[in-house]
Amino acid sequence: MYYLHGDVILDGKIVRGQFVEIVDGLITYVGELKRQDYPVDEVENGYICPGFVDIHIHGVDGVDLSDDQMGVFEEIAVGLPKYGVTAFLATSRTSSKRDLVRFLGTASRYRDKNGRAARMLGTHIEGPWISKKYKGAQPEEYIRRLSWEDVDEIIDPYKDVVKKVTIAPEELDDYTIISCLARCGIQVSAGHTNASLDDIGRAMEYGLNQLTHTFNAMSMLHHREPGVVAAALYYSELICELITDGLHVHPKVIELLYRVKGKKGVALISDCTGYNDLEDGEYFLRNKHLVKKENKVTLKSGNLAGSALTLDKGVGYVVNECGIPLEDAVYMATQTPLEAIRENDRLGRIDVGYKADIVILDEKLEVERTIINGEIVFERGQSLWGLEE
Repeated sequence: MYYLHGDVILDGKIVRGQFVEIVDGLITYVGELKRQDYPVDEVENGYICPGFVDIHIHGVDGVDLSDDQMGVFEEIAVGLPKYGVTAFLATSRTSSKRDLVRFLGTASRYRDKNGRAARMLGTHIEGPWISKKYKGAQPEEYIRRLSWEDVDEIIDPYKDVVKKVTIAPEELDDYTIISCLARCGIQVSAGHTNASLDDIGRAMEYGLNQLTHTFNAMSMLHHREPGVVAAALYYSELICELITDGLHVHPKVIELLYRVKGKKGVALISDCTGYNDLEDGEYFLRNKHLVKKENKVTLKSGNLAGSALTLDKGVGYVVNECGIPLEDAVYMATQTPLEAIRENDRLGRIDVGYKADIVILDEKLEVERTIINGEIVFERGQSLWGLEE
């Protein structure tokens, strides 16, 4: 049992000088100091925040969740607390049926082995059921329509670990597939899609509730032929994923979406493809010719090839470059992503009864320390094993 003391971000507001009591991995009290006989960990010139939740991440630090190697899930989960992430959805990429099933099988076996690492809440299947027109960097040879056969052979055997599926709804022959997935607790998102605003509206009637990396790889806003971007702005109930590195979306457009949707309608994501640690240069990785320049990763054609962002940097970017209040930025990296996947397992808040998954940010909004289940799993200046770096 111990206390944290400092400025706490509580449900979209900053509350100064609060004590957070942690007992056996849970938050048991938030408020004024009630006991003097427990150690107090002072957080000065920083913020006590709920741990970040990344519902769209492919990899980090050179490792990709789709790599066919032992231990990749654990390696990524152990590395994420360095970036303030305490929970995530393991996100696939467009691949063959065999590779997708392998990915889901690995995720299913790993799910209950979190330990001193970010919690894997489940998986996010991004492709192959998308539009070839808006494939982005996804390999076209594997793209196909979502069929009932795929539901039966790919999704159903792993429905306990699948939390979210990205599709192009206009490619569906039968929209009742969406409602079938929704009944199983699988959230459906439109992404890599050429849908019209009306297509999105129809899909929402069957249970679609969000958009994947809004503005990227989707039909645009046109005044006579409104596409998915128009739907993002029109339908208040749609939760919009957003990559906030200043490369995928202009900062003023990030601010515009926030003004329209508010903190409850925007979920910050990294969409990190594991290339965040690459030096500038050209690479051939995972059958792609890539060019890395600072935070930008592209194909040789110039098309963006995923992201080199980590979620802590995304939070800092919207505060420093888009004028979004810190408390709202943290909400969009915690509670909104959890709402998008309908995850209510006592995560994403500094409140009594919630799991003590906490990130400490310094005054520059850099990760100082990450706590999972009440245990420090990352501290700046220390290695993963608690030794000075």
